[in-house]
Amino acid sequence: MSDHDIQQKVIGIIAKKLKVDPAKVAPNTLLAQDLGVDSFGALEIMFEIEEAFGVAMPDCEIEKIRTVTDIVNQLRAIKEVSATVMQVGTVAA
Repeated sequence: MSDHDIQQKVIGIIAKKLKVDPAKVAPNTLLAQDLGVDSFGALEIMFEIEEAFGVAMPDCEIEKIRTVTDIVNQLRAIKEVSATVMQVGTVAA
């Protein structure tokens, strides 16, 4: 899945959760300031994203997320770590 595909899926999840037009959610949209997401709402969104992508984000990383781009970057980092672990596991086997 490309970064663009991830971004579009994340935007769709956020728009659906907040009941806003996806056009109002851009890569640099600030979740709290631009969309009015409070800390509880942010956790709900991140739970939806974790479910949709089949990942678990560390709480310390979730706290750093401010924009859609931050979410995409975190998902990419998790994907890269997973791919590396799988390669190491394949080589070791």
